[in-house]
Order: sequence, then structure tokens, then C-alpha cells
Amino acid sequence: MARLDTARVVQSLAASWADQLLDHDGWPEIARTLPALGCDWPAVTDLAAMVVTSRAAVLDAVERLAAQAGRAMGDRPALDFWDTVCGLVARAWRLKVFDEVAAVYRMDGLWWLIRDLDGSGGRGMQIIWQGMGITEMHDHGDISGPATALLVEADRLIPADSVNGPLCEAVLDAVY
Repeated sequence: MARLDTARVVQSLAASWADQLLDHDGWPEIARTLPALGCDWPAVTDLAAMVVTSRAAVLDAVERLAAQAGRAMGDRPALDFWDTVCGLVARAWRLKVFDEVAAVYRMDGLWWLIRDLDGSGGRGMQIIWQGMGITEMHDHGDISGPATALLVEADRLIPADSVNGPLCEAVLDAVY
């Protein structure tokens, strides 16, 4: 089941290729983390092998990856891109890639990407906005409690056991 859930996460990320929400230079590193999660689709192999990343070649491979992951996830529902990214921040926290304060500051960084969107997105966008608000309180006191509560909620946006720390880090490094 974890591979099906990983396919949902990958499909969500790869389906964003048209909007180029992830830096094309980051896709080879993202692809290199996927075999450890059971994702051995041909597009993963192609992306992971890229040394020089031409935008056109990466976008072609990512488009194929979206289709391959979409087939692999079967009839499971697709995940919203911002729900996925928000969930990856929280999962990285849960996996101890970084602490709760660093995690909400990651959300604050994501806020800069969504601030001009119409706000009608999923729960992930709302949590990112809340994370930005929590960072505003950091100068006035300990934010560990509110940050932890928010991250627990954000962690539920992606399926359990669908990702690992290296994938979280690679994706978060590639988010514009």
C-alpha cells in the first residue's frame, strides 16, 4: 500500500510540471530518492540519470512521471500540490529532518509563493498561512506548542509511510 500512496505524492508533485512549481534542476535529486520508496518507473530512471538538466528534457520526463505515477496510484484520489508540499514539511519534522520552529519557518517561506494566489486552495494553503502567522509570534515568545499542533495537522495531509526524509528534503529544496 505504501507504494500506491507514494505514487499519489509523486503524481501530485509531477502534475505541477505545467506550472513549474518545482525547480527543474531539483527533479534529478527528487528522482534519486524514489527507488528507495519502491518507485522504479522509467521516468524516474531517466530523471535520476540526468547530469545536465535542460528544462525541456526535465519537463518531458516529469510529464511522463506524472502519467506513470497516475497509473500506479490506481483509483486512489489525487492529492493537491500545496497539500502535498505542506504535508512534506510536516513529515520532515516528524522524521526529525528539522525541528518544529524550523518547520514553521519553512511554511513561512512557502507563504511567499502562495500569497498572491486566490486562497481557494486546499487545507495545505490554509496551514501554510497559519504557519506564517506563527512565525510572526516568534519574537514574542515560545512558538513550539502552536507549531507542533499545526504540524500534527499538516502531517495528515499526506498518507502515512508514503515518503522518507530524503524525499522531503529534495522536494522542499526544489520548491520555488
